[in-house]
Amino acid sequence: MASNSSSMGKGKISEDRETIIIIGAGVVGVSTAYFTVKQLSEKYADSARRPRVVLVEQCEPGCSASGKSGGFLARQWSDGTDTEQLAQFSYDLHAKLALEHNGKERWGYRPLDTFCAEIDRIPVRLAKQHKASHQRSEAESVVTSIEVIAPRTHRVSPATTLEYSRAETSDDDLQQISTHASIPVPDVGSVKAVPPETVPWLHTSVLTKLHQVGNNKNTAQVDPLKLTRVLLAEAKARGLETVRAKVIDICETTYRPPIIEFSVDNYQSKKEPLPDLLDIRGLSMAVQGSGPMDVSTNKPYIVLLDQGTDIPADKVVVACGAWATSCLRWEAFRDVSASQIPIQGLRVHYLLAKPKAPIPAQAVFAEINGTVYSGEDAIEIYPRPDGSVFVCGEALDDPEMPPHNPFEPVYSKRATGRLKQIVSDVSPALSFDVIQYGLACHLPVHARGIPVISKVPSSKGLYIAAGHGCWGILNGPATGMAVSELLLNGESTTLDLSNFRLDRWA
Repeated sequence: MASNSSSMGKGKISEDRETIIIIGAGVVGVSTAYFTVKQLSEKYADSARRPRVVLVEQCEPGCSASGKSGGFLARQWSDGTDTEQLAQFSYDLHAKLALEHNGKERWGYRPLDTFCAEIDRIPVRLAKQHKASHQRSEAESVVTSIEVIAPRTHRVSPATTLEYSRAETSDDDLQQISTHASIPVPDVGSVKAVPPETVPWLHTSVLTKLHQVGNNKNTAQVDPLKLTRVLLAEAKARGLETVRAKVIDICETTYRPPIIEFSVDNYQSKKEPLPDLLDIRGLSMAVQGSGPMDVSTNKPYIVLLDQGTDIPADKVVVACGAWATSCLRWEAFRDVSASQIPIQGLRVHYLLAKPKAPIPAQAVFAEINGTVYSGEDAIEIYPRPDGSVFVCGEALDDPEMPPHNPFEPVYSKRATGRLKQIVSDVSPALSFDVIQYGLACHLPVHARGIPVISKVPSSKGLYIAAGHGCWGILNGPATGMAVSELLLNGESTTLDLSNFRLDRWA
């Protein structure tokens, strides 16, 4: 992303136009920026009168889950959940964007057939013997200091989605739900089985069941990194400004912090020494300085950056994915509680490979039984139009707070090696030359399985859009369109966002 000096210059931002700040250049933040500047360019012919839109990102566009996921799209797999309308609208929106911007060529958009496969990788009777001969030391398995190989929790069946249905679920029930690592496929009992030859690039000798769960009318794919960057380029062509910096704080310029009163009379009357830990002179200075922030701006917020010029703003959108809870440390978000945005990062491993022979447009969700490891393994395989194959799986079951630097390596050597071996075992066509190996990203998962897409109720112009989990690429464009409507019109006319409001779980 362009640096702040080339994008915005080092001077003070003009105060005469409304300024909208979007934090995070993943698919949600970029989509929000794209639809916002698109609406503004259509409304204001004179760019000098047009509100300013600034996208702030500390690393690169799509540097985490938005650039490191499979890019699978499904129109009906969220039916019956809180995200049904969001998913259906966004699936159709993907097709419209691809038609408008040549997505077939620019980001690999294409419909595809989708299958759910049950595979016996290694006979159960041989598992213990095989496992004993492949044990490794802990030192060989650990890659980074934050590495945690968590014990597997209760696995959710493939037919189960972890989003809430229309009926509310109690807090006690929440404790029994583990966040899904992979995309929950439809109930295979509702679809017919197909012969193994339908997916010829899988090992038929280990393939026990095969069901088609999607076709080119209701499932599709994109390259998410290319999608994110193309939308960013289109937004910049319409006037979007970009800043590469880390947000340190967001301050409300008219906020008056509570005045702390401390009486020293009692101590003086009793002739007792003042507490050593209290510096009365420092406290007095703090009280004298209480009041509105001393800044020369008529805007309600100031976005403080770790480098470059701080930005006065009228409205601010937090679209930081797994880093969304960073806003809890910012002054302007003081009324937002951790329970309202219980979003963490679920670490998922992936690899990108180029097979020896072309593979057709067939996505496969594979459940591998009888492995050398406890429980089951689940992987997702997505052949792409450019000839590469994206494979993901091996999620660590417990969500965690991601590192402050999204570029910090977080993959597990053990999990990545296991993923590669499983792929080799289930497909002769995937005896591949690896293009990228030893990779992982953090999916932004909400504890209740649904995203937050909402204005902060008590604020003048603060918004949060995050927590989309494994459906972030699917639902990113529709989320961006809805948030742009909130920013410019005060409400979303495209989607009903009541399921995603911030105060729903207060």
